[in-house]
Amino acid sequence: MAAPLLPQSPANRQQAAGVNAVSPNTPLTPGSQNREQQRITLLLELNLEMLQEVNRLQADGKGGAINPQQQAQLKAADQPSGMASDEYIQVLRRVQANLAYLMPKAQGDASKTPKGPAYMSPPPHMPQLQPRYDQLKDLFPDWQGLEHRVSQSSASPRP
Repeated sequence: MAAPLLPQSPANRQQAAGVNAVSPNTPLTPGSQNREQQRITLLLELNLEMLQEVNRLQADGKGGAINPQQQAQLKAADQPSGMASDEYIQVLRRVQANLAYLMPKAQGDASKTPKGPAYMSPPPHMPQLQPRYDQLKDLFPDWQGLEHRVSQSSASPRP
């Protein structure tokens, strides 16, 4: 079963606003090319581990619809329509965020590349990924991720 698409969350919508203003024709220095290759490699490795976790969660019956609309669509199509576990959704969000960072690069459109992946921390139930996320933070030194912005804005008092 293919992983379902994630709904537009505030983090996903904000990610579109956090794109670089780098021109696609801006040449990279050898040092920045090396850093960019390290970023891409690490994100692909993280996605591999997280997709294996998605597969395991699906096998354990924890996959499923990630929102009520998708649940209704599955039900209407006579397919299993249970809701996915929070673990499953947390992993999918990170995979999607990593792909959102990588996709413009793969398409050669650097002007649409976000400043970094939206999530700079592992899924809560996968602490074994923390060392890799620490490496990711080192590769994106001026980027805290959008999850940090969302948690700050939700903690700030409203007028």
